[in-house]
Amino acid sequence: MSQDIGNITDEELMAMIARGDKQAFNEFLLRHLQLIVNFSVRYVNDYSAAEDVAQEAFTRVWRKAVSWTSQGVSPLSWVYRITYNLCMDYLRKNDGQVNTESSEHIDVSLTPEEHLISNDKTRLLNKSLMELPERQRSAIMLCAYQGLSNIEAASVLDCSVDALESLLSRGRRSLKKKLESD
Repeated sequence: MSQDIGNITDEELMAMIARGDKQAFNEFLLRHLQLIVNFSVRYVNDYSAAEDVAQEAFTRVWRKAVSWTSQGVSPLSWVYRITYNLCMDYLRKNDGQVNTESSEHIDVSLTPEEHLISNDKTRLLNKSLMELPERQRSAIMLCAYQGLSNIEAASVLDCSVDALESLLSRGRRSLKKKLESD
């Protein structure tokens, strides 16, 4: 192949993966694994479980790449949809119970006092986010944390853009009330 695989679009990679190209799969995995793990951990709130969910999501990408068709949905949005479904399965299997102690990452640029305040704010935000109805939480996570467009997030949640915007609006209002009351 004369073209550097790192410069190939996700759509081109997906076509190559569908033909069984392991190098294309590895490139797709490297590009998106951390995004998918981060997305998963916001649902299951357990890094190890999130890694398992991400591993299963990419296993499905490898097995089902031939079934991906663009239809206005990027390969990454498709992976988010797979991951979202796997997270919902995980939560159902665990009766919606998630680990309430999330793993912390230490920012060495903060003073110890700033670190404590930051951790408290993060914990409060995560707790408030987890208390939102699932669809509202998902809409916020997809758009605010994962950076998906409204069209992509609507595709992941299998709803219209108008419905997604309504979920975002209600979710943000609820989140604001929760954060103001604590």
